[in-house]
Amino acid sequence: MQRFIAFLFMSWFLALPHGAESQHQLTVTSKADDGALSSVDYTTEDLLSMEAVTVSTSNDFVDAETKFVGPLLRDLFSSEALTSDSAIKLTALNDYSTVIPGAEVLDYDVIVAVLADGKPMSIRDKGPYWIIYPMTQNPELRDPKYNDRLIWQLSHIELVRE
Repeated sequence: MQRFIAFLFMSWFLALPHGAESQHQLTVTSKADDGALSSVDYTTEDLLSMEAVTVSTSNDFVDAETKFVGPLLRDLFSSEALTSDSAIKLTALNDYSTVIPGAEVLDYDVIVAVLADGKPMSIRDKGPYWIIYPMTQNPELRDPKYNDRLIWQLSHIELVRE
């Protein structure tokens, strides 16, 4: 009987969402021309349901070339909203933030990485979301200024109109 109860408990436990990992959200905000603020929250499942792009690259924060998968950052905005004159403010869970030019997001396949080598990234391993530039494919991106834009533990993206 104890084994049966233990089996039921384990079955129930395994059916629960997988802890905090399933609760991560990425908030994307932008202002319309009339000043109205729009905000969309994406879960990991939402991001994985978008058209995925794979970027195999190395950078200063990984030991070897890694295969990252996620949607293009530019796909999180309407084509009218994101222009080469835009700026995108990225904020991490620890409130670190950086700003990247819209032109880079339009010129390069910058992604919001959800998977690294086929696995979700934990907060401890730079997840749940990490901005990744295709550095290996574009040697000009191997400049230290781009390392500052590889923001991990991403929690908020804001389109700033210039």
